[in-house]
Amino acid sequence: MLFVALLFSSLAFSQAKKEKNLVPNPSFETHKNKANSITNAVPWMNIGTVDYYLKPDKKDTSKFKGAHSGKCFGGLRFQPDYKEYMYVQLLTPLQKGKTYEFRMFVRLLGQSTVTVKQLGVYFSDDVFRLGMSFDEEGLIDSTYKKGLSGKGWLPIQGNYVARGGEKYIIIGNFKTRMKEDMVRVHKGDIFEMREAYYFIDDISVFEKIAPVDPNAQKAPGNWVSDFFDNGQTFVIKDLQFEKGTANLLQSSYNSLDDLVKFLKDHPQVEIQLNGHTEKYGNESDEHMLSKSRAKAVVDYLKQHGVINSIGFKGLGSSQPIAPNDSEEYRIMNRRVEVVILKN
Repeated sequence: MLFVALLFSSLAFSQAKKEKNLVPNPSFETHKNKANSITNAVPWMNIGTVDYYLKPDKKDTSKFKGAHSGKCFGGLRFQPDYKEYMYVQLLTPLQKGKTYEFRMFVRLLGQSTVTVKQLGVYFSDDVFRLGMSFDEEGLIDSTYKKGLSGKGWLPIQGNYVARGGEKYIIIGNFKTRMKEDMVRVHKGDIFEMREAYYFIDDISVFEKIAPVDPNAQKAPGNWVSDFFDNGQTFVIKDLQFEKGTANLLQSSYNSLDDLVKFLKDHPQVEIQLNGHTEKYGNESDEHMLSKSRAKAVVDYLKQHGVINSIGFKGLGSSQPIAPNDSEEYRIMNRRVEVVILKN
């Protein structure tokens, strides 16, 4: 599944040069009147009754109440048999093969009785219609088994490699069975109404220009063997990211190109990419960062013509291969592994 998970620190946002935000009215500050529907924030549209706020919601007692920036923001509601979407046409269609960086901020209403595991964006060629399917390659989401929670505004962000011609972004939950994607906040009360409500603000899509690593050097030789057994695992050599992010440094490209060559030479091979981090803080942060980094490798491989079957997941700091008491060891723990599923 090609998606990128949520990153909890706003410092993790890429410092790469950015062009124009392709999302119109990205923080909903432009509106026609005082109506409380997101359609008031032109040109945004909705499925369901997506709320629109020109000031803090009376039900919101959090110290973070109000918009993430400016004054206006939206709100999405999810119930076991009901979900809402908001969508908008981008200012220009996406160009095939180019990488775009998506980001939005979300915040759970404190009175919510459940959280959802997935909240994200779908890049679509067509305008939203009821019954449309959402293929996994078009998604960037926050998939997290414990549910998307937290007290303040949380960024959901990730990189998307365009298939070409995507004109719309659709924001919501894309699971087929809403009930199975909900996690109770108060596990003891099984009779309370299940509803998750998330505020949404500051949505952006930028074409991404990869940062240049001035210390990049050519790696000597191809490090990938031509012979692997099913179930064998190996660590991707010299894989490096910008600190605290899933943005690949240029110094990683030579090693990744070796992996590209191997997979192109063996298109029947099926692999799983497992992202790992060192232990550095919140478990959910580690899980999402490790998943984002595995996704970044998938994006690189696909962008360079790899057609092999590739799965990926993030394991956070749950499987260290060295102690966490020195930088040398921490570097060993922050890795992406390749598992050969079928040779």
